[in-house]
Amino acid sequence: MMAVFQRTRSVVGLCWHFRYYFAAAFLALAFWDTLLIKPFRLFVVLVHEVCHAGAALATGGAVIEMRTNLDESGHTLTEGGFFPLISSAGYVGSALAGALLIYTGIRPGLQRLALVLVGGACAGMTLAYTPHGGVDFYLGIFGGLALVFLALKSRRGARAGAVWMGIMLCLYSLHDFRTDLWLHPEMTDAGILARYWGWFWAWPLGPYLIAAVWVGFSLFCMYRAMRALVRRQGSR
Repeated sequence: MMAVFQRTRSVVGLCWHFRYYFAAAFLALAFWDTLLIKPFRLFVVLVHEVCHAGAALATGGAVIEMRTNLDESGHTLTEGGFFPLISSAGYVGSALAGALLIYTGIRPGLQRLALVLVGGACAGMTLAYTPHGGVDFYLGIFGGLALVFLALKSRRGARAGAVWMGIMLCLYSLHDFRTDLWLHPEMTDAGILARYWGWFWAWPLGPYLIAAVWVGFSLFCMYRAMRALVRRQGSR
């Protein structure tokens, strides 16, 4: 009986520790299709495009343009670089950014640094590669700077911002996989990569295989991030 009580107490303690994550996930899903969540969904699309741009620059390529549209589509035009990594970086990079913001909850200082990096990258990439004056330009600049401000000015605000953005990035990555491949796989990053490799017409299941690998890797990273937090909490 005592063992059951201790186990129950441990589970309740873990649930209480993750209460902000559960609350963020519940609010995001409950209001997913409302104007309340729309700005955050657009910002997550922008993070997706920033990941493409970052991969292009990291592999020796150049970024020509980066855009985010109000219908939650977007594109990043690049030149050179390692195309398979650039194509994969949007979905996988967004999920990794979300997992990083969750994982660094182990150490608040690192979490604030991660938030600064995400916000700074969004603002910087937008300033450099998005045409000035559009909605996506102001979204990237002010959204990115808002994250940096939260991280630098308020420990509690930084934690709230990191939890919210981490959950949104993880949820939207999975949402992207489901909706894009169901509606028009030929226009998705997976479809574009399949066409680049010559799989799309020769093997129509190619985009789904690529997406399945991305999903598996993304879920693994999210799981490891949450597991690290559980272990940290359990060791206290």
